[in-house]
Amino acid sequence: MERLHGRHIVLGITGSIAAYKAPLLLRELLQQGAKVRVVMSPSARQFVTEATLAAFAPVVAEVFPAGLPGSWHVEWARWAEAMLIAPCSATTLSKLAVGLCDTAPTLVARSLPRTVPLVVAPAMDTELWEQPVLQRSVAQLQEEGVWVLPPALGELASGAVGIGRLPEVESILSAVEGALTTGVLLPQRRRLWSGRRVLVTAGPTREPVDAVRYLSNASSGRMGYALAEAFRDRGAAVVLVAGPTMLPEPPGMKLCRVETAEQMYEAVQGHSAEADVVVAAAAVADYTPAEPVAGKVRRGVDEWFLRLRPTPDILAHLGQQRRPGQALVGFALEVQAEWSSARQKLAAKGVDLLVLNSLHWGRSGFGGEENTVALLFPDGRLRMLPPRSKRVCAEWIVNAVEEIIGVTDGTE
Repeated sequence: MERLHGRHIVLGITGSIAAYKAPLLLRELLQQGAKVRVVMSPSARQFVTEATLAAFAPVVAEVFPAGLPGSWHVEWARWAEAMLIAPCSATTLSKLAVGLCDTAPTLVARSLPRTVPLVVAPAMDTELWEQPVLQRSVAQLQEEGVWVLPPALGELASGAVGIGRLPEVESILSAVEGALTTGVLLPQRRRLWSGRRVLVTAGPTREPVDAVRYLSNASSGRMGYALAEAFRDRGAAVVLVAGPTMLPEPPGMKLCRVETAEQMYEAVQGHSAEADVVVAAAAVADYTPAEPVAGKVRRGVDEWFLRLRPTPDILAHLGQQRRPGQALVGFALEVQAEWSSARQKLAAKGVDLLVLNSLHWGRSGFGGEENTVALLFPDGRLRMLPPRSKRVCAEWIVNAVEEIIGVTDGTE
């Protein structure tokens, strides 16, 4: 399924060296089914040509483009369901904060209806990004409900290594999906998450059999990563404890990489006490080899018996050790007797919310980009959700967590 099928996206491109990635981003938006229009700043032309982009989508690079009426920006802003500026330069970020509209991207961005989300993905050198005046601009835009995607850590055009890289295309698309699902991040929503700490587990674990073999499962980690990004984008401070995955490192959060269930348990123990919300989305192995072989077991033995021992039950420990006011979310992937098994787990683990999916539901389970989930609450409420991308499912789950912590805080 195309993740952005039929959605209207205005893509803004500004004067950052990362603009060379814009054609790849545009192509991916189109491949995911989006209808795209492009606006460029004059500086963006130093890095990518209009002709390259115009081969795929309508392009405007002037405030007063030839052949279009003077109110073209109003029509484009009303056409949009979301606007994405990627890369967003330091200059454009500052202009957006003060309402200066002297380029095509800033003109359309400041003409958007108040219900249309704006997503910006800054890309610049670390010294620019860390300037206090620029961070004040970021804070102001966030207070207005703009989705500001944190830049990534890595090698920069200057040759330095630091925070400032344009995030990977997958992370940018995920943020656009989040914006289309949730809408403008209203100030009261960000205030709900401001100062809150969220711990998320993701991905599989690998339990070593010998030096080269292991027991694991087909979890890709996408659901947990999507949840971590959704909490981050609403303003929470996120710690992501992740087993082995092939996913790019998500910017704007602390990432703890682990391999085994025991390592994940230790990492969770180290961070759970200070977390306001804990989401156990990882597919943790229930058993591990009791006596892994130090070297490699060679072929030649007719039968090889493997003795297994249980791994720590991370969710059960979290339920037993949770402090007052801490929200706990668990996951269950079932194969048979889904509903009864899920209700038993909901009660036994002491969670505030259980996210259930089943291998029988279709577009569900491990590996894929989509999921089909049901949300179970301790008071008996059940919310069955349709198949959607894992980022959209993550937004729905975070909405449910907002209900939980809103009731806890007495804000509803």
